[in-house]
Amino acid sequence: MKRVVLPAGCAAVTAGLLCSSAFTGSGTLVPASARAYDITATRALASEAQVPSVMAYWLAGDGQALADATPYGLRAKVIARQAPQGGAAADGKPGGVRPAAEKSGGVRPAEDKKAAATSKNVNLPRTAGRVFFTGSDGKSYWCAGTSVQARYRNLVATAGHCVFDTENDGAPMRNWIFIPGHQRGPNPFGVYAGKQAFTHHDFATYRDLDRDYAFVTVYNGLVPQPSRTPGRIRLADGGPLADGVGGQGLAFNQEIGRVAVVFGHFGPKVRGATFRVQDPSIRADELIGLKSSRTADGSAWLIGYRKAGRLGYLNGITITTSGGAAVSPYFDSELYTVYTEARRVTSGAVPGGTVREGANEINIL
Repeated sequence: MKRVVLPAGCAAVTAGLLCSSAFTGSGTLVPASARAYDITATRALASEAQVPSVMAYWLAGDGQALADATPYGLRAKVIARQAPQGGAAADGKPGGVRPAAEKSGGVRPAEDKKAAATSKNVNLPRTAGRVFFTGSDGKSYWCAGTSVQARYRNLVATAGHCVFDTENDGAPMRNWIFIPGHQRGPNPFGVYAGKQAFTHHDFATYRDLDRDYAFVTVYNGLVPQPSRTPGRIRLADGGPLADGVGGQGLAFNQEIGRVAVVFGHFGPKVRGATFRVQDPSIRADELIGLKSSRTADGSAWLIGYRKAGRLGYLNGITITTSGGAAVSPYFDSELYTVYTEARRVTSGAVPGGTVREGANEINIL
């Protein structure tokens, strides 16, 4: 840990490592180490009462705002170079959380043969999707995001800069949602509004790219229903995120050099061994790289991935590309502590009712 300073107006949580078992390269489960830090920064994204407004923003006009959203990129320039020695290193024993498959009876995908025929990557796991948000400039953007296993099956992992606005004093991005399986047209597994976001204080306070990651709890999915009335948006409760799409596991303090699979949104999946990278100019020395130049910010790096269940262990998140390599923070015990705090938070269903939002009427059934 480089620095731990508590910013004004930022909630701090003293968190210990509570995982009772750890995932090793051989697949063996062993006890995880226990350390504690004041490192978790939290932000509220939307209250239950604000969710209808968020849905109206994205879904009105047949989802025009979704169609207009453009890929979001890290504003800071990173010149990451491979570091044969030093750099990212484990700060404890290897650990992890097992993935979880979707539950029987969860949200089932709507068939969209046209989207499947034109998609460049139709083999994305159901856990993969896009997070959408409004930046401080008022424009709509998207990053990649991933459903991760958690106690309440309601957690999304992405890059920290895809949740916390680094150009606006770390304020949370507005209108934040996650859509798993999003390609184009229908949203097959529903739309999930963000409730609360968690990151490392070093990222929230110092924009430390070694900690550029975030975990976001989301409300139950809202599945668009047919409506014959212009301006009326009908939404049905779709249940918790991981019930419908499953959740990837999480691995930390893993050996660098393991093979990871990265599912991007600009082309076929990427597979390769990780390596240490550094950018001394910005004091980023706990990063890892993977040979790829076409992955979206927020894309998941999965180790131990199995095609049969399309599940593995999240062990990296693309924060940028540099010199033909995708770059991710190294996942250590401090990341796991942030995850531990996020997975404790429940969210649940958005209350039903009818809300007027400008020219739109939102019916939550």
